[in-house]
Amino acid sequence: MNALSLPAALALPRQIGLRLQLDGSVAEASDQSLQLLRQVLAKHGVVCLVKQPLSPPQLQGFAGRWGEVILLPPGLALSNQEPGFPSITRVGNVRPDGSIIPSVRFAEYWHHDGDFWRPGQNFIVNFLNCVRVPATGGNTGFLDMRLAYQLLSDSEKASLADAHIWVRASEISDFKKAAPHELPPDARHPVSLPHPWTQEIALYLPDSLTGIEGPSGERLGNVEPLVERCVQRVGLHEHAWKAGDLVLMDNLQVMHRGMGGYGDSPRLLYRCQARLRCEG
Repeated sequence: MNALSLPAALALPRQIGLRLQLDGSVAEASDQSLQLLRQVLAKHGVVCLVKQPLSPPQLQGFAGRWGEVILLPPGLALSNQEPGFPSITRVGNVRPDGSIIPSVRFAEYWHHDGDFWRPGQNFIVNFLNCVRVPATGGNTGFLDMRLAYQLLSDSEKASLADAHIWVRASEISDFKKAAPHELPPDARHPVSLPHPWTQEIALYLPDSLTGIEGPSGERLGNVEPLVERCVQRVGLHEHAWKAGDLVLMDNLQVMHRGMGGYGDSPRLLYRCQARLRCEG
């Protein structure tokens, strides 16, 4: 599909991963364009702005127009941050000095970024800018959790209506090297989560060893089998990166994962995150 304009994207039915073309750089986008882009993201969950190579200060500045730019400690940022920009995580296997981190397998499982923050703090939008594309592999998978909720049977919706999940940052595999003081407090999240802007319900299924719990704390099941059923029902959108792609992702509406397969071929995305207000 050819890249679309923002008005054209807003007129389409929901479709995660739409490729959009802007006039000029998002670093210089007008307030009107930014408001339209917010509406497009709220409707579609994930969008890709093509031909948007941004420098670290440009990416951080753009994210800051959306909300509070998140400054993660090194242990929660894959221990690979852009020098001078602690808000920017270098996603992939390329260190700042250009050397390759061997055998990288970060984030190759379904998850929501920011799920380790407590409710009200986990409305996180990711801004992923592609810098280097590996020779093979390196795609990112996205899963539409709003559609996943809609495809549940009435009995499944009822069983999950008051369910919740505990997230403990110490249990997240990518954070195993984090210092204890870097880990946030445990977070408890509803499984059926209304979006703060649209009130559309999506399944929220953070990875958790404690599993899904009912309103009285009874265990209802593990998270992974339910996620896999969602994948089977919904299907995944797999994004093949091109240099300059700028992907925006709403972590309350979608899950994502690295698809791997790039070995030690250089792969680098700049990731900045913003915490959004719950009012639209």
